[in-house]
Amino acid sequence: MYFSFPGEAVLQGVSFEAAAGKHTVLKGDSGSGKSTIFNLLLGFLEPDAGQMLCNQSPLDPRRIRKIAAWLPQDLQIGDRTAGEAIEKPFQFSANNDQALEPEQLQNTLQKLGLAPQVLNKQYRDLSTGQRQRVAVALCALLDKQLVLLDEPTSALDKTSKKQVFNLLIAHTNKTILSTSHDPFWVDRADKVIQLD
Repeated sequence: MYFSFPGEAVLQGVSFEAAAGKHTVLKGDSGSGKSTIFNLLLGFLEPDAGQMLCNQSPLDPRRIRKIAAWLPQDLQIGDRTAGEAIEKPFQFSANNDQALEPEQLQNTLQKLGLAPQVLNKQYRDLSTGQRQRVAVALCALLDKQLVLLDEPTSALDKTSKKQVFNLLIAHTNKTILSTSHDPFWVDRADKVIQLD
């Protein structure tokens, strides 16, 4: 696959396979195209050449957006509390067959070491680590078969990293595609793809 921004080649002949039910990590220096790959998968960008396949068929970004939970590096949710940020995606048509259960929400927060009071705070006022864990909670609660995580542990301490790993990966058979420089996260992957 090939992709470039004006005057800058980002992906040149990149090819990899992420197996269903496994955790694949994309690893590479800043600017190697890790986040760009997510934007291509989700249809926010289009490749200059090459193709993306899902189960040997051309990938449909609309379908990916329906079956995937996506955690970007810097989640922008506007002027909302953390609770409102979690509730909002459940109002989208792609998720209208799901309901946010209060007990499940509380259990998920607890597994991530977050107090219930965090839901009443403005998302923008939380620490970077708290924001990251709230976004992880949302990914878990959406319960999608594909989870896309862009640097999911970049602002977390070791205890929080373990909590995120246990919640999203250790006890599930979901397909996880993530980017990371973090040895804790990379060492626990089923497969690591090095992007140059």
